[in-house]
Amino acid sequence: MKAEDLLHKMLEIQSPWQIVRIREDLGKHQIDVWIGRQTGKSSWFFGHRAAAAPEDREHVWRHVNLGDQRCLIHAALVDDPAPPGWSGELGMPFSRALARLIAAMMREGIKLQSICGLLDLTVSDLWKFKHTLDNGKAGLSGAPLLATDEAGGPSAVPEPDHPVWERLLDGSLNIDIRLLSLKFLLSKLREQMRLISDSEVRVLKAYELQRYFVRYERALGHELAQLADA
Repeated sequence: MKAEDLLHKMLEIQSPWQIVRIREDLGKHQIDVWIGRQTGKSSWFFGHRAAAAPEDREHVWRHVNLGDQRCLIHAALVDDPAPPGWSGELGMPFSRALARLIAAMMREGIKLQSICGLLDLTVSDLWKFKHTLDNGKAGLSGAPLLATDEAGGPSAVPEPDHPVWERLLDGSLNIDIRLLSLKFLLSKLREQMRLISDSEVRVLKAYELQRYFVRYERALGHELAQLADA
């Protein structure tokens, strides 16, 4: 079996889709795969032909690892009622297959830092996916992974990447806190932040604090009102 045929099988690429190009960067431990739709034209020697998506229509999704190699899929959006696992949603960092794997790991209670380490993912991509998943916009069936106390309607909690979380964690912003558990959490996170220099880990701590506010939003009206004015 040729290497390209094996890759078709591993990625579960079926007609009318076909691998157009492969780039392997051993220095980055990364394989980039371009996938296109067969044009219908064929020859006795080359078989069916396919073309890569034009640059203005090309999307890149991180796919399930191939051994110890990261795999990136380059393709156009797939307009199909049952899209293949190697494809992804608009604006999402992961393919559908990888998204399902990550969602399953979250349901098993595996911590986000562990998922990042096991799958070689960046914190920012994982949190982007998780935030989208929690809001039911990740294109996966099922309920959000983390239930909140929200009764519906717009949330007053700032987005995860809002600078207010960084300010709370570095101490440049102080608010009056009535909820004792939040006092303990913020004190712990501030101590950790003083020792952390890695930017991705610092982002993770900011998201941890934001998730606390989302989970207990109904009990944090006093604190959220101060964040709105910050």
